[in-house]
Amino acid sequence: MRLLRPSIVVLCGPAACGKSTFAERHFRPTQIISSDWARGRVCDDERDQRCNAQAFALVHFLIEQRLTVNRLCVVDSTALTPQARKELLDLAKKFQVPTTLLLFDVPLETCAARDEKRERTVGRPVIERQYETFAQSKEAIRQEGFDQVVELQDGDLEKVQIEIQFRPVVRPAQRPQRHDGGAPRRFERATPPSGAPSRGQGDGHRPASTAPAARPSAAPRPTMTTGYVSRPKVAAPAAAQPPAPAPGTQALPAANPSAAAPSASPADASPPSLPAPAVAPTPPSTPAAPPAEPVAADTADKG
Repeated sequence: MRLLRPSIVVLCGPAACGKSTFAERHFRPTQIISSDWARGRVCDDERDQRCNAQAFALVHFLIEQRLTVNRLCVVDSTALTPQARKELLDLAKKFQVPTTLLLFDVPLETCAARDEKRERTVGRPVIERQYETFAQSKEAIRQEGFDQVVELQDGDLEKVQIEIQFRPVVRPAQRPQRHDGGAPRRFERATPPSGAPSRGQGDGHRPASTAPAARPSAAPRPTMTTGYVSRPKVAAPAAAQPPAPAPGTQALPAANPSAAAPSASPADASPPSLPAPAVAPTPPSTPAAPPAEPVAADTADKG
């Protein structure tokens, strides 16, 4: 028997027909995906049929992950219902891999005898119902779309030789898709329901505000003008008046305001120079009295 990797190999048959023993003999433990094993991982009990939905969800998940890396998937389950087989065919079409169905056509008595020797039994009534379902769907299975259907008898389980050929499926690299339809996520703070106190109220803390703080408005920038800007005119200070002359002194001439302060141009006016401080006039010195003429002696009267 020749199988391709990656591919899906489905083991179909009633309980205790030898599916698990066949898989352990011809395949690696990592290549086998068992529904009983998945049921035990989900609910800690491989016999708990109430967790079938969760167990098969795990089986399908493992199949998808292995097919993405071009691995062989051997599904060990009864696969007696058309719906169970259709789900496996859909996975194979999704990943574009071939499918092989192995039918374990083992007599009912052989299955019942093996079940009695097992530690975990399912009972003869269950095996009879499964065997009847298997017999009814045996012919329809060949029309469901499997690429290869192989029927195995009880004596063939130890004689089969399996050859696995590696034929990878090239797939373009795919980016992980978002669960929200590709729309960008917005991380916003949840708004509390109406009437409920906001965070911080009543516990001595400042209440939290969900609204963002408003930014202060920027001051208007001054308008820049181009061209020549004239400087302001500076008024010339009034000339200082000289002090009044002292009695008996001569007054100095008044300073000419126009000569003291040069005219400033309207474009570049500079502050006028202050007049020199007035100097008090020095009073004129009093002329000295002329010397007295000497008096001639009257010699005549003395002789």
